[in-house]
Amino acid sequence: PRVLLLGFSVIGLVICAWAAAAHYRKLTWGDPWQPIGWLLSMLFLLCAFLPDPGSLATGFRSLIRPKTAFFLFWILFFVVSHLWNFRTAPWNGDALFDESSNDLGYLKSHVIGHSYQAAWFHGIISRETLFHYYVWGFLKLFGFNILAYEAALFVIWLTAFVFTLLLVDLFFGSYIVTSVTALIFNFLPFAFIYTFVGYRYPMTVALAAVSLYFLHLGFRITSRFYLSLGGIAAGLCLASSIPGKQYLLTLVIAAPLYAVFSWRSLKRTVAWSSLALIVYSFLAAAMPILLYIVFNREAYAYYEGTYIHRFWDAVRGTPAPNDMRYYVTGLWNCFFAAHFWPRLLFPDFLPIPLPYYWLLLPGFVLALWQKRFEVVLLATLPVVGVFVTGGPAVEQRLLLAIPFWIILMSFTLAGLLKLRPWPGVQIVLGVLAGLILLKGLGPSIRYIYSKTKSPFAIHHYAQHQVGVSRFLKHVVAGQEHPGPPHLERDEFNRIKGIPDPSYDTFICQNDAYSIIHLFLHDYDAGKILSFCSELPFFAVMSEQDVWNANKRAILSYVPGNKDLKLIWERDPKTQRIIRMFQSLRDLGTEDSISFSFGGRVRTFYVLNIGNKNIRQFQERVRVLPPTPVQVTPETSPTQLRSLPEGVTNMFEGGRGTGKGEFDSPSGIAVDASGNILVADTNNGRIEKFSPTGTFLSIIGTKGSGYGQLGGPNGIAIDRAGNIYVAEASNHRVQKLAPDGTFIAEWKGPDLGFYGPRRIAIGRDDSIYVVDQGHARIVKFGPDGQVLTVWGSKGTGDSQFDDPTSVAVDPITNKVYVADPRNKRIQLFDSHGKFLTKWSIPEWGRPVGFEDLAIDSKARRLYASSANMDAVLTFDLNGTRLGTLTPKPPDRFEGPSALALVNRKLYVLNMGGNHVSAIDL
Repeated sequence: PRVLLLGFSVIGLVICAWAAAAHYRKLTWGDPWQPIGWLLSMLFLLCAFLPDPGSLATGFRSLIRPKTAFFLFWILFFVVSHLWNFRTAPWNGDALFDESSNDLGYLKSHVIGHSYQAAWFHGIISRETLFHYYVWGFLKLFGFNILAYEAALFVIWLTAFVFTLLLVDLFFGSYIVTSVTALIFNFLPFAFIYTFVGYRYPMTVALAAVSLYFLHLGFRITSRFYLSLGGIAAGLCLASSIPGKQYLLTLVIAAPLYAVFSWRSLKRTVAWSSLALIVYSFLAAAMPILLYIVFNREAYAYYEGTYIHRFWDAVRGTPAPNDMRYYVTGLWNCFFAAHFWPRLLFPDFLPIPLPYYWLLLPGFVLALWQKRFEVVLLATLPVVGVFVTGGPAVEQRLLLAIPFWIILMSFTLAGLLKLRPWPGVQIVLGVLAGLILLKGLGPSIRYIYSKTKSPFAIHHYAQHQVGVSRFLKHVVAGQEHPGPPHLERDEFNRIKGIPDPSYDTFICQNDAYSIIHLFLHDYDAGKILSFCSELPFFAVMSEQDVWNANKRAILSYVPGNKDLKLIWERDPKTQRIIRMFQSLRDLGTEDSISFSFGGRVRTFYVLNIGNKNIRQFQERVRVLPPTPVQVTPETSPTQLRSLPEGVTNMFEGGRGTGKGEFDSPSGIAVDASGNILVADTNNGRIEKFSPTGTFLSIIGTKGSGYGQLGGPNGIAIDRAGNIYVAEASNHRVQKLAPDGTFIAEWKGPDLGFYGPRRIAIGRDDSIYVVDQGHARIVKFGPDGQVLTVWGSKGTGDSQFDDPTSVAVDPITNKVYVADPRNKRIQLFDSHGKFLTKWSIPEWGRPVGFEDLAIDSKARRLYASSANMDAVLTFDLNGTRLGTLTPKPPDRFEGPSALALVNRKLYVLNMGGNHVSAIDL
C-alpha cells in the first residue's frame, strides 16, 4: 500500500505541474486541476507514511502525561495574556493596520472568485496567496469582519509560540528552560504587538517553526511521517511569503554543514533516503509557487531585485545619501535607536530589549559550538535581509527571527543548568540570569500594558479609519443617516437585506486609504473615491488637488437613473471647496451627517443632486474657477453670490484653528459672569467668549500633560469658578482653575475611565461624570473621592447603551441620564437608585452627543437631537411639550451640547461649528 500511495502522490504532483503549466498558458482546463493535484499529492504522501492504527493509539495514549498538561498551561497562558485588556487595546476589533486591509482587499479582488494561483503580481510585488486562502476559511466560518480576521492571525502566532516551545523542549528537555522561553516569547513587545497586525510574514514564522520541529523530531526518532511533515511545511513556508526563501536558504546551507561535521555519526542509507523524502515533500508542497516562478520569474523577483540592485550600487560606491553608511545606520537605528520612526508599531521600544543580549550573545556562541547551524542562520538571515533592504518600515522583515532569537537565549539558560558540578558558579550566574530576565521582562510587560489601556495607543492600529469606513459604507449602501459605527458580522461585504440605494455616491474624506477601499469594495470603491483621486486628503493632497479631483469626477460621471450624492468631510482643506459647491445647491438639497467615535466627532457636508438636474449641475461645475476661491460678495463669481450673509444669534464660528473657530466642538458651559466656554474638541482646547459672543481667550493646548487637553467633551463649572473637563481621548477628568491652571486629574474608579463624555454638578457640589465607554455614571466628591458608581451595558433599568449626558435638578437633586441608543431618559436619585424612565422615540438615530439641560424654575428639561436638528422640550414628569428651533436665518446644524442661564439656552452645533442662542 505504501508504494501505491506514493505512486498516487507522484501522479498528483504531475497533475499539479501539468495543470499549472496549462493555467499559465491560459488553458482553462488547468484551473481546477492545479489545486486538486497539489492537495492530493500531499495527502497521499502523508497517508503513505502514516503510522499504523496501533502506533497511533499508543501515540495518543502517550499524550496523557504531565508534559501535555505543562504545554496546555502555556497555551492557556498565551491565550489569556493576549486577551489582556482586550476591550481597551488597539486590537479590540475596531482597528486594522493599513497593510492588513490591503491584504484583505487583495483577497476580495484576486482570490475570491478567481481560479487558484500561488501568487499574483499586485502593484510592485508578487503577493503570495497561501495566507489569503487560510484567512478566507476563518472569514467563511466566523463572518467577514475584523474579529474573525484577528482570530486567524492569533492562531498563526499561537502556532509559532507552541512550536518554539516544542523545539526548546526537544533540544534541552527542561521544564525550567521551556518555561522561561515561554515568558520571554509571550511578553516580547515585538511579537505581542504584531500578533494582531496582519501581513503574510507571520505565517512564514509559524511554518518555519513547524517544519524545523518535525525535521528534528523525524531524524531523532527516524520517522518518515514526521520528515514528510517537515518537508511539506518547508514547501508551504516558501509559498507563504518572501521570508520563506530565508528558511529555504537556511536548510540549503545547514544540510551540508551537518554532513561535514556529523558525517561519521550518520547512517548513510538513512541519511540519503531521509534527504530524498524531505526534498520530495518540499516539492509536493511548493509545486504551485515554483510553477508561478517559472512562468513569472521577472514579476516574482521584481520587488526584491529592486532592493538588491540598490544595495549593490552602494557597495560599489554610490555617494550619499544612499551609500553604505545609509544601510549601516538604518540597521543600527532599527535595533538600538530609542525613538526610531521607521519602527511603525513600536517606535518607542526596541525589537530586542537590551538586557536580553546578555543571554542572546552567549547563546549564539553555544549554538554554534553545538552545531545548531539552522538556529543561528534563522536568527541572523532576517537581520541580513533588513540590512540589504534598508530604509523605513522594516521591522516586519525581522519577524522570522523572533523565535530563533529566543531559542538562542534558551541555549544560555540550558548551559547554566549544566554547571551543577560547580554549584557556586551556577548560583552566581543563575542569580545574574534571573536579574537579567527581570530587567527585560519588567519593562516589556509594563510597555505592553500601557499599550492595552487605550485603543488609540498605537497609531497604525487605525481605529478612526475603520470608524469612518464603517459609517460611510452605510451611507453608500442607502442609509442616509446611519447610527454610530460598530462591528458587524459581514462588514467587509455588501450589506444584505436592504434595497439598492436610489443614488450614486462620491466621497471625499480625511484619512482612510486601504481600509475604506476594503469596506467599499463591493460598491465600486474606485468610482466612489475617485472624488478625491482615491486618496485621503489629509497630508496627501493639497486643496487644489482636492478641487481638481472633485471636478474631474463630476464631469466624468455618466448619469443613469439615479440621483447623485456628494459627500465632503468638513475640514479647513475642504471648507472653501464646500462653499464653492454650495452655490449650486439650488439644483439639489443640502444635508449634514456626523458621527462620534473615540471622542472624535466627524462631520460631513452632503449635497444631493436629483437625477433630472445632473446634466445641468455638470455644466455649472464645468464653468467654476480653476482654483477654489474665498467666497465674498466682492470676489465670488455670479453663481456663488447666492450664499447667505452672516447669521445672527450665534457666534460666527466656522471650522478652523483660529480664534473663535472650532473643529467639531462638543461641550459648552456658562460661568457666573455669563461668559461662555466651548470645548473645541478636535483642536484640543477650550475657547472662552463674552456674553455677547466676543472671543476672549483660549484655555489649554492639545496633548496629554497636566493642563493639556485630549478630545475635551463635557465642561462644567462649580460655584468657585473651577472648570471640570471630561477628556475622551485622555480618559480622564481634569479640574482647572478659572484661568485654566491645572488643579487635579481624576482617572476614575476601577478600570479607569474609557471615553468620559459629559459632566454635571449637583447642589452639594458633587460631580457626576458619564463614563460612556463603560456604560456607567461615576459620582465624585469635590475632593475627587469616588462616592458611587452605577450602570452597566444593557437595555434594562439602570443599564445604558453608550449614555451621552447627565443633568442634575438643583431643587430635587434627581439625576437625569440621556440613554439615546435605548431611546430614553432614565431618572435616579443622587445615590444612583433607579426611579423611572421616559421614552424618546425621536432619538431613533442617535449621533452620540445628545445632551440634557434642566430649567429648575420653569420645571422644564431640554434634550438636543442632532438627528432632528432640534431641541426637544419636556416637563419634569416626562411629558413632551414641543420643539425649539432658532429664529431664522439661524439654524441648528447637528445640535449637541446645551447650556442654560438666565432664561437663555445656548445650543452648540457640532456639525456647523457655531453656537446658537435661544431666548426662552
